[in-house]
Amino acid sequence: MFALWQPVLSALPLPEILQSMAHGLYMDFSMAGYFSIMPIFILAFRPWLKDSLLFGILKYYHFFLVPLVALLACTDLEIYHIWGHRLDSAILPYLAFPKEALASAMSSPLLLLCSIWILLSALGIYSWLRLSSWLRKNLAGSKISSLPILVLSAACIIPIRGGFQLAPMNQSSVYFSSKRILNQAAENPIWVFCQSLLEGNNEALEKLYVVHSMEDANKFRDSLFEDHGQTRQLLLPGKPNVVLIVWESLSAKVAGCTNGIAPSTPNLDKMARKGLNFSNIYANGDRSDKGLVSILSATPAFGKISLMSHPNLTANLPFLNRRFQDQGYKSAYLYGGELEFANMKSYLLNAGFDKLIGKEDFPPETYNSKWGAHDEVVFDRQLKEADKETQPFFHMLFTLSSHEPFEVPGEKTPLGLSRDALFCRAHRYTDRCLGNWVKSASKKPWWKNTLVIVVADHGHTLPGNSRDSDPKKYRIPMVWFGPALGGQKGKVKKLGNQTDLFASLCWQMGDSSSLPPLSKNLLSNESKDFAMYAYRNGCSLLTPKQQIHHGDEMKPDRASLLRQFTYSYLFGQAEKNQAQK
Repeated sequence: MFALWQPVLSALPLPEILQSMAHGLYMDFSMAGYFSIMPIFILAFRPWLKDSLLFGILKYYHFFLVPLVALLACTDLEIYHIWGHRLDSAILPYLAFPKEALASAMSSPLLLLCSIWILLSALGIYSWLRLSSWLRKNLAGSKISSLPILVLSAACIIPIRGGFQLAPMNQSSVYFSSKRILNQAAENPIWVFCQSLLEGNNEALEKLYVVHSMEDANKFRDSLFEDHGQTRQLLLPGKPNVVLIVWESLSAKVAGCTNGIAPSTPNLDKMARKGLNFSNIYANGDRSDKGLVSILSATPAFGKISLMSHPNLTANLPFLNRRFQDQGYKSAYLYGGELEFANMKSYLLNAGFDKLIGKEDFPPETYNSKWGAHDEVVFDRQLKEADKETQPFFHMLFTLSSHEPFEVPGEKTPLGLSRDALFCRAHRYTDRCLGNWVKSASKKPWWKNTLVIVVADHGHTLPGNSRDSDPKKYRIPMVWFGPALGGQKGKVKKLGNQTDLFASLCWQMGDSSSLPPLSKNLLSNESKDFAMYAYRNGCSLLTPKQQIHHGDEMKPDRASLLRQFTYSYLFGQAEKNQAQK
């Protein structure tokens, strides 16, 4: 029905549409599991309840649910046609103005939509009545039969979470194509709507983040990102291959190149001495899903929002790999874990990588106990992919072995080892993998024209158990290394964020037009010296002289001004404000 209603989708080849439907079954089964778990559970009590009461409860449950689901499905058809995304909680604020909402709806084919709603409702209720009649006659009412019915009810958890894999059901579970319309068609609109309700609608988020006038937020952003300086040109002329290595949980506390308290990265430190060591970089957030968006899309993190879980938002973000693709680069993303984890796959498909390599592309014997293929396997795969690649290429590799539970292949974990020691041991392993990779890569023909960038996805409380708002938790290394630097080396001491990688690298590549508004050039002599990070209940703005916090119990200040601009940039409030003016 969705395919027939949307002209853009119906114009695509039938095999692609069928493929979208097939992938969408995962989310359809998940939603069916949610709807089924309560009725099946109630049926288990048939020996103790009168049929009139039991089937009466089920009847009213279905008589309420079926028309509601049908109404949401019909609304979704036209919502997508108008807004370009599936039904979500963004529609709720409009219901507070029924006259205006009705006036807007008058341009839609209401008669046809109402007819479809009535037809779907009638079919659903008819199907339930037939099933109810069959259950009365054939479902045993003995106490012995209650146990398998309870087991069946519990088994609904399996389709609800999308199977037995590590990542539970999310939109990435059904995303499969570089064509956004096919991914959206695979989504179940009821699932998407309910998920957005649980996360809170845009109105609730606006109340949380918009505490200043937009004029003040815009002025403050402009004062921070104003830059009329000269840029140090460090890359050799041409189009170098770029390998961006995102290192899981790499805290500055374990890196020697940042004077960490527990240095565990001798190979990274060696790269920092021979290349560019950005020694005052801070992660924008505290989780991988926030860090990846900050690095690849130059978009700061929010405390209570994961942008990666909002495909409708991430589809409109800038992407670093696309800047390279526009210059003729081939791109690939390599990760040893599940691409569906934290809705990563939907974000990466929106980014438009030419190739995505995840857990299923590695043999099971290379997996650790929880996440996926160990780092050495993923580094080796990058070498093989680069050997096959047409130059120039942009590869992004995301490690995972330094994530909890900090497993190191081939090494037994001694009993009684502290979490700090386990954490450092895991980073020493990833560092060995990095060192071996550099040795192998340096012998490849493509190496002589390659820039390697190593940066963390986020910092960590370990070692030392830093508190949530402590800058030590967010400080991370960033190192540029490789022949493409032409022997340039040194330390860049300017305060910066992961988000600043985007502008800094684009300037070096000679592509400085239309840069994201929240990324500064770290290699400019007049870009401002500051960094910002967000945690669950607040955010902090760091300058060379002070640290400014903004939390739930603190007055609004400059940290919240910048976070408000970020929110407005993402949700379109800045544009709406200017249009109103």
